[in-house]
Amino acid sequence: MTVDLDDELRRLFQDQRLDIPVKPGADDAVVTGARRVRRRRRALASAGSAFAVAALVAGGVALAGLGGPTSMPPAGPAPSTVTKTVSVEPSTPVSGSVGYGVLKLGMAEADAVSTGFLTRGPDDSLGCHTYFTQGHPDAVGAVVISPTAGVVRITLPDDAKTSMGISVGASVADLKARYPKAVEHDFGFTVTANGTPSWVYVFLVESEAVTRIRMQLDTRECFLT
Repeated sequence: MTVDLDDELRRLFQDQRLDIPVKPGADDAVVTGARRVRRRRRALASAGSAFAVAALVAGGVALAGLGGPTSMPPAGPAPSTVTKTVSVEPSTPVSGSVGYGVLKLGMAEADAVSTGFLTRGPDDSLGCHTYFTQGHPDAVGAVVISPTAGVVRITLPDDAKTSMGISVGASVADLKARYPKAVEHDFGFTVTANGTPSWVYVFLVESEAVTRIRMQLDTRECFLT
């Protein structure tokens, strides 16, 4: 059985047993106030229900997100690879095609002297300039320079090797095997090399072994025997 609150309030104020005198119109004021309180409670209840529904929906979306695949940002470009080339000097010097180290056949005298590896010696019989080198400090004519053709002779250090692997101390048999076209002379052997300017290897030989190796321009401007 549902009891109407408005009717109950009016019946209460009209009850003759009520010892407190009631101001005229008080019952209407109380009923109106009660209605206002009731509406407010209903509004709060509705808002609470809506908030609960929204919270449940948001929670469901969050849980669905946890269970689903994770979106990752697109991968950026791969880092560039920098390759650094390091040149390694050979443990044993190897003569070049037209020179040895900083000295080159045909190099101007001023450039050759500026390397700091040469010490001036006497001139030869044809007016060319001879030099001692750090590798041969006592060998006259280790380097010979023509006033017109530049460097015409370079004597290799004893630990240097030719392009075919011949060094001081190699046997004549090994020399001939490495250089089948070697031409024999009284002092040893010569081998014509490929390159510009035209030049030759000169191998001085004693007791069937190489004692000195020279690189020389194929010229007669200087005394190169």
